[in-house]
Amino acid sequence: MKSKKDTELYPVFEDGVYLKYLEEPAVYNIKNDELYEINEEALDFLKKCNGLNPLSNLQYDEEFLSYCIDEKLISLKEKKEKHFQSQPIKKPTLPSLRYLELQITDRCNLKCKHCYLGNPKKRDLKIGIIESLFDQFEEIQGLRMIISGGEPLLHPRFEEINELLKDRSFRAILLTNGTLLDEDLIARINVQEYQISIDGLEEAHNFLRGRGTFKKSMQSVEMLLKKGIDVSIATMANKKNANDFPAMEKIFRDMGIKEWSVDVPVSLGYATTYSSSILLSPKEAYKYLNFGFGGGLYNSSEGYACGAHLCAVTPNADVCKCGFYYDSPSGNLEKKSLKECWEKIEKIRIDEIECRNCKVVNECRGGCRYRASMEGSEKGTDIVKCFFYGVKNP
Repeated sequence: MKSKKDTELYPVFEDGVYLKYLEEPAVYNIKNDELYEINEEALDFLKKCNGLNPLSNLQYDEEFLSYCIDEKLISLKEKKEKHFQSQPIKKPTLPSLRYLELQITDRCNLKCKHCYLGNPKKRDLKIGIIESLFDQFEEIQGLRMIISGGEPLLHPRFEEINELLKDRSFRAILLTNGTLLDEDLIARINVQEYQISIDGLEEAHNFLRGRGTFKKSMQSVEMLLKKGIDVSIATMANKKNANDFPAMEKIFRDMGIKEWSVDVPVSLGYATTYSSSILLSPKEAYKYLNFGFGGGLYNSSEGYACGAHLCAVTPNADVCKCGFYYDSPSGNLEKKSLKECWEKIEKIRIDEIECRNCKVVNECRGGCRYRASMEGSEKGTDIVKCFFYGVKNP
C-alpha cells in the first residue's frame, strides 16, 4: 500500500454500486449484476470512498484503484460532496441470504397448464410487510430481490410497491408472463431486469399459456430490449415444446437475451392435472438442461447443497426454502423477522446427501432438493441431474 498526496480528488461509488459483506466482503453492481469479492484491506479503503475523504489522505493500492475505476465501481470527483453509501454493519449469519423470491400475489391472468401453484386464492402480500422486507433484505445485505406471483403486476397496490423499490441497494428482478406490459408501464417500473416466461415456439407456448399469449409476451421482450433493459427468459421443458429448443436458442441469442434458464416442471398444482400431456420423464427431461445460457447464482464455497443462499416469501407472508416448499414454512413475517425465519430454514450440506461421494457432486451440488424429496428423500438424489451429468444411464 502507498500514500498518494499530490491530488485533491474525492473517490465515490458509482450509482448502483454497493458494499456487501457475505461470506467475504464484496462489491456489487446492481445495474449489471456483477459481484466482486475483495479482501479486508480493500474493504477498509472502499468504506472511506464516501466523497468526503480526499484521495491524498487515503492509503490505497494504485493497481486496485485503477481496476475499480476501469470497472466503473468508483470515480474520482473534484468536488467534496457526501455520497450516500450503505455500509456493511457486521458479518451475516452464514450461509448468507443472497436471493429472495417475493411472491407478492397469487392472482394471475393466465391458467398455465404447468403452474405448480394451481388455483389462485387471490391472496396479496400486505404493503407494510413488503416495505419492511425491502428494508430487512438491505440490512441482511442481499443481492437480488425477485418480485414474482402469480402475476406480480396484478397486486392491487403494485404502484406503491414499485415506488418502494426506488434507490435500493439490491437488484430488483420482475418475473412476469409479459402479457400486461406496455411502454407506459415499462417507463415507470423500478427494476433492473425482467424475466419473462417463454415456453416454446408459438404453438407450444400457447398450448400451455393460452391463445395469443406468445405474441404478446414476445412483443414485450422486444420492447424491453429496444429500451436497453436487461431481459432473461425462463422456459420449462415439456412434451409440447420438446422439439423447439434449437430454434428457441437461435432466436434468443439473436435478440440479445441476457440469460436463458431452462428447467423441468414438477408435479404440483395444475401440472398434476395435465401431467400426462406435458410432463417429461427424467429420462427424457435431462437432455433439455443442456440448453440455456448466461447468468447463474453467486454461490459460496462452503459445501452446501442447492438452495443455501435463497428463500421465498408467499403471499400470506410465510417464509420457505423456495416456492416449491410453500406448505413447509419456517415462519411467518407477521410474527418473525426475515432474519429469524432465514436462520430457522435447514441448510443441507453436501456431506449430508446420499450422493456426497459422487465425482461431480461439487459441480452438481446435489441438484434440486425438492425433486429429490419427490423421489423419496430430501437428502436423496435428483435423478434428472444424475442423468444430466452422466453418472447414471437413462
